[in-house]
Amino acid sequence: MTTESAAPKLGKDDPDVIVRPYRFALKPTATQERKLRQHTGASRFVYNRLIAQWRNDLHTRAEEKERGVPDSELTPFTFKHSFYDMRNHWNHTKRECAPWWSEVSKNIGDDGAKRAFAAIKNWYDSRSGKRKGRKVGFPQFHKRGCHESCTFWAGAIRISNDRHSVTLPKIGTIRTYENTRKLQRKIAKGTARIFRATISEGLRRWYVSFTVYERKRVPETHRNPGSVVGIDMGVGDHVIVAANPHGDEIMRRGLPKTVSNHDKRIRHLQRKLSRKQGPNRKAKTKPSNRWIRANNQVNKYRAKQANIRHDFAAKSVHELAENYETVVIEDLNVQSMMTRGGAHKRGLNRAIARASFADLRRRITYKTRWNGGTTVVADRWFPSSKTCSECGEVKSKLSLSEREYVCHRCGIVVDRDLNAATNLAKLATPKSGVSTIDRTGSSPGMGRGGVGKTNFPSGGLAPADEASMVRKDLSGRKAGAR
Repeated sequence: MTTESAAPKLGKDDPDVIVRPYRFALKPTATQERKLRQHTGASRFVYNRLIAQWRNDLHTRAEEKERGVPDSELTPFTFKHSFYDMRNHWNHTKRECAPWWSEVSKNIGDDGAKRAFAAIKNWYDSRSGKRKGRKVGFPQFHKRGCHESCTFWAGAIRISNDRHSVTLPKIGTIRTYENTRKLQRKIAKGTARIFRATISEGLRRWYVSFTVYERKRVPETHRNPGSVVGIDMGVGDHVIVAANPHGDEIMRRGLPKTVSNHDKRIRHLQRKLSRKQGPNRKAKTKPSNRWIRANNQVNKYRAKQANIRHDFAAKSVHELAENYETVVIEDLNVQSMMTRGGAHKRGLNRAIARASFADLRRRITYKTRWNGGTTVVADRWFPSSKTCSECGEVKSKLSLSEREYVCHRCGIVVDRDLNAATNLAKLATPKSGVSTIDRTGSSPGMGRGGVGKTNFPSGGLAPADEASMVRKDLSGRKAGAR
């Protein structure tokens, strides 16, 4: 066995250390699956109890304010809004409310407290304006079947030498579907250390995700210095269209046909599923065996779709980040793109969700950094599709049905997506006149594609804002429209 304690004390603050996840599908026995559900349920129990206590304190203080009680005489909160106070409160009350607590790992209490603290903090930050994006309502309770996950920070977290099993606290050694030799070798060499492990239930299987501190030598310069590529992301046949500043097409790839084939199969199975007796919590009825089999079939094809999309994104982004120093991408507002139009553009919304723009951007950001390159995010309203890549003429209107860009000034006729990718690539070149470039590789958020008018290129590149989750507030009203 190679234990975590045997590995060197690598930290995320070390210059040559990166934080990297490793995910493996588990093959638990019936007893181990019950233990997995017990741990995720315990984390949910702690989260719900802390959220309920905080909500009750808020209601009590609000009623006292309505009666005219001064602020200095209001009933104090049961615990302060701090992770340590919330954890200590749970540790003092767990024996009364959870006599079964000795059956689960001690990490579960910390996990539930951290999740409750983060949820309440997001709500307060949204109300005070510190959190950007849509208003966040008061945290909802987690229901059984949702958020089935928990995190371990300490204990027996190991990768077995047989390379086909992992060990988790209070659960034991569980077999894995994949071979774990890649991570096991790095731990044995002392170049990686497991920081935490998160178990979660997917569509068909249980998974364990290891957060690993790994020693990786990030090159100071890219192997192809000065190389630039622009990426235009779209839907349909071509999800990624990449080009250099000279207008040469580098990559044109779309999702495999099996993704759309699985879509048809899923819709067919869902129609069959709707005609069977499913679970009903109000009537306290269990689903029929036929419903369970049909639901497993739906989850099977959904899992296949997800694996295909992840494989497509990983391979495409790796090729671009390895060969080009600067990668210029768009700042797309995916939420707004999918919200506007409603049922009239249901098929387009489905295609936008299937393309996984946020996943592509996330992968591009960290993979370029690992290869010594940079990620550049174009300005939110930069009209990459409406601008002529040859003369710079900007059209006032360009419908989605026009798949070729025809410039009325210079007469050039070029593919619409290729034209947009070329314009994006030119933003990072000196001849474009760009003086400020954002090289932070910010996370996906509000971007081009939302409500607003197209502006002429300003010559600047800007990061995106983080989009917020919509939750219910204290009154039960949603704090923002979907």
